[in-house]
Amino acid sequence: MGSPLVDQFKKGGVSKDVRITAASGALPLTPSDQVELLYLLTRDRDEEVRTSAEASLVNVGEEDLVSVVKERDVSAPLLHFFGIRAKSIAVQQAIVRNQSTEDQTILEMVPTLDASNLEFVVVNQTRMLRLPPIIKALEAHAGLSPDQKRRIDELKHDFKLDRPQPEVEAPKPVEDEALVDYEVGPPEVDDLPASKSVEEVMESVVKDSAGELDEEGQETLVNTFGRIVKMSPAEKMIEALKGNREARMLLIRDRNRVVYNAVLSSPKITDSEVEAIASMRNVSPEVLRNLGGRREWTKRYSVAHELVKNPLTPIAVSMGLMNRLAPRDLKKLTRDRNVPEMIRRHATNMVKKAHK
Repeated sequence: MGSPLVDQFKKGGVSKDVRITAASGALPLTPSDQVELLYLLTRDRDEEVRTSAEASLVNVGEEDLVSVVKERDVSAPLLHFFGIRAKSIAVQQAIVRNQSTEDQTILEMVPTLDASNLEFVVVNQTRMLRLPPIIKALEAHAGLSPDQKRRIDELKHDFKLDRPQPEVEAPKPVEDEALVDYEVGPPEVDDLPASKSVEEVMESVVKDSAGELDEEGQETLVNTFGRIVKMSPAEKMIEALKGNREARMLLIRDRNRVVYNAVLSSPKITDSEVEAIASMRNVSPEVLRNLGGRREWTKRYSVAHELVKNPLTPIAVSMGLMNRLAPRDLKKLTRDRNVPEMIRRHATNMVKKAHK
């Protein structure tokens, strides 16, 4: 599963100010998430967002970019985007060597490749046979070595490509993906009742943090809350990614999907925070669904256990995690009136089956 924040952008319903902020490249995401999000926004129907995202994308650092484009599961359109733009030999090499790169992308890259990267094209006979114009592009390249030229000639002879060939239609350039209106889609704000008052939210947060924070910590929490309530959604998104633990524990309760998904995408979030979130009774069920879909989190027993016990966790998520629970915890579930009836029944069946 990808980043919850990137997934939210894919679903749409994201306001322009949030998209502009993301397109600036200022969000502290992992390289793969950053590149994926920026590429999404280069397809934004809004020209301002699109232009900003493309400028940020072409300025991604070489090391980060290589780490992304060498992955086998990276999308072919993204590889094409960088393939026809990349000037870095290292980036070009990663794209040329990636089996997910389309033949047409390789064809368009050939004129810009140096001798070392031409070699990766020449040795891939399957590509050349699938798209013979690659051979012509290689032969027209001034940097082709005598040895490379000899191997191409042998390939043409072996597969009778050196004989007159029937006229074939020239390959069409790879078309850009259609522009997307990312403002259309599920609204950013969940359809949940708003908190009755700022004071109630703060009281709830302090209660959840009881025993964890000393007097100074609680004062920091109150000050953080006072700062956050004045922020726009875009500012909250940045705070969710860059801020401290107190900010994340406040923002995970936000009704805005972009904001709470940014918390879950923060590179700073810790295992103990994830466990605390899994037990919360005042977050969107979508938060718990996202937690349950991340193997790196649910592999921790405490997280899986807290999710199953949480009455807000979607039933399908809880059911998928119950086979991870120890017999003693399953037995407790059979008597827990806070969880849905279906979960209690399933726990009862599992306990009975274990005793047969």
